[in-house]
Amino acid sequence: MQASPTLFLLLAGAFALQAQTPAPPTDSERIQQLERKVDALSRALEQERGSGPAAPAPAGGGGDGLGPAASKIYGVSSGVSLGGYGEFLYQDFARKLQNGTDLPQHDSFDTLRGVFYVGYRFNDWILFNSEMEFEHSGVSDEHAQGEAILEFAYLDFLITPAFNIRAGQVLLPLGFTNEQHEPPSVLSAQRPFLEQEGGIIPTTWHENGVGVHGRLFSEQVTYRVYAVTALNAAGFDPTGITGGRQDGHQAMADRFALTGRLDWTPRPGTTLGAGFYRGSSAYAPAGATQVSPITMPVTLGELHAEYKGGGWQLRAIYARTGIGAAGPESLGPANPPGQVGTRQWGGYLEAGCDVLRATGSRQALIPFLRWERMNLQEQVAAGVAPDPANDLGILTAGFSWKPIPQVAVKASCNRIHNAARTGRNELDLGLGYEF
Repeated sequence: MQASPTLFLLLAGAFALQAQTPAPPTDSERIQQLERKVDALSRALEQERGSGPAAPAPAGGGGDGLGPAASKIYGVSSGVSLGGYGEFLYQDFARKLQNGTDLPQHDSFDTLRGVFYVGYRFNDWILFNSEMEFEHSGVSDEHAQGEAILEFAYLDFLITPAFNIRAGQVLLPLGFTNEQHEPPSVLSAQRPFLEQEGGIIPTTWHENGVGVHGRLFSEQVTYRVYAVTALNAAGFDPTGITGGRQDGHQAMADRFALTGRLDWTPRPGTTLGAGFYRGSSAYAPAGATQVSPITMPVTLGELHAEYKGGGWQLRAIYARTGIGAAGPESLGPANPPGQVGTRQWGGYLEAGCDVLRATGSRQALIPFLRWERMNLQEQVAAGVAPDPANDLGILTAGFSWKPIPQVAVKASCNRIHNAARTGRNELDLGLGYEF
């Protein structure tokens, strides 16, 4: 999608709508608001036991898709809100590869993430929300391999429950983890491989853009649609599109992409939905000043389903990515972006159950099992030989213990196999929190 001033007419429409003084709520609307609050409280009590359906977005509206810490600003009437999360990860790697080769690798103990959410509510319809993240203990002269990054920072213009406008740096509304990535929201010590860097949905994926979001049909349906800066195809490689993310850093704005999501909640705890991304990615190697004629159209679609209730947590997702072959073919097989899979697919099934629910404990102990399959080079451009290591399956088993809902102690074993027989099993231990 070419950059166009029409993208920003959405904001002008918001101002025009807000200029009209809203009518005071009717008695019927007040009753509906009270009913929603009572329902939210009942679900929150279930969550205290770690086994109920996810609580809805705060009563202020607009926090759909975000976790409890990230959406705190929507629950305050004015001023500042603070939240955050963090996690530590210990990884014990098997000495031998899948094919029996003895190839030891150093184990790792990492301060994986420290994150702070800062929001400010200006009035009843304009607010700011942000996430600032420090990875691997941050960045310094002594530890340059760390990272300090703004993962989202946007202004929300809350017009009506059905129509709101968001502008700034936003999280792409894809999959389960890209928007809700706080450690207590993920059962395993690591995020699912499908939703990590190098996966089909490279979490965390955030770009500059503008769009609309809201709730429809008695709030059973939520949607988010954004126009965002497109990927940079120069960052593509045999594992996929991860390196093409621009992350809002002096992002090329010659081309925009469209991304969106639709979720239906027919009953509390049950969610069915789909997400998409579509955009043409320009090829701009580091230091390039001229616009390249090489572009790669990227289409990503995903279907997801989730159930939380009665102590059970069930998830399923399937995703596919297609990339136009003309761009990779013009670059040739010696260039990493030319080796990108022109067709990729992946998915996982996950099931966990709180075994302490029957005891009435406020704590939760959730053993789980997850099976993932991915092929990152199902199809490639002419002349490229797909790497069999990119056709892989991962079986993950473990548990998450939550002494309180905001703290998770996790252990997971990953059995990682691929068609090249170079997979390496690992044991992960994690400690995470949110506030």
